[in-house]
Amino acid sequence: MEKNNLYRPGEEIVETGRLIMRRLRPEDYRAMAAWDMDERVYKYLLGSACKSPEEPLAWLPKKDPMSRTNILMLVMDKEDGHAIGIYALNHETERDVWTLSYVNRFDDWGKGYTTEGMKALMDHAAKVYGARSFEGECAKENAGSAGVMKKLGMVYDHSSSYAKIDGSAAFESDVYVLRLPDVTGAEDQQG
Repeated sequence: MEKNNLYRPGEEIVETGRLIMRRLRPEDYRAMAAWDMDERVYKYLLGSACKSPEEPLAWLPKKDPMSRTNILMLVMDKEDGHAIGIYALNHETERDVWTLSYVNRFDDWGKGYTTEGMKALMDHAAKVYGARSFEGECAKENAGSAGVMKKLGMVYDHSSSYAKIDGSAAFESDVYVLRLPDVTGAEDQQG
């Protein structure tokens, strides 16, 4: 990915000191191979590693880049433009909860990108989409992911479990939540 083409004018973007995030596009499938084809990255994810770089083309073109309920962002390093991963927020409207998910290429683990990027994306969702409640789930043995959620200010809510889509593994898990205060309540009541 060329540094000059990190995003297009008018495109929804979220920036941090080191990262730039923009909505995921079908042509990003090539960059996604850096994590999509890595078994280490997929250890705790619901899906399985891709067998070819083209596999995401089965679902990528179906994603609405303007969706107000499924915010799927490609995360890139500002300095050199390489794709780091995908960070996402999905609004479960019936519960009014935004579930978070993230995936990074293995060689970018441990650099603090996930905490930095997800914090910015959650702040963006609060400002632009009115998000007030966030939830994340990770395998109990996935200490790295639990650490990210704690650094985001999330707190343990309850235990659960999940299985990979193909049934190849199941995990005991912990669910973390963050509820932001309602910033409009006091002003609205003054009328």
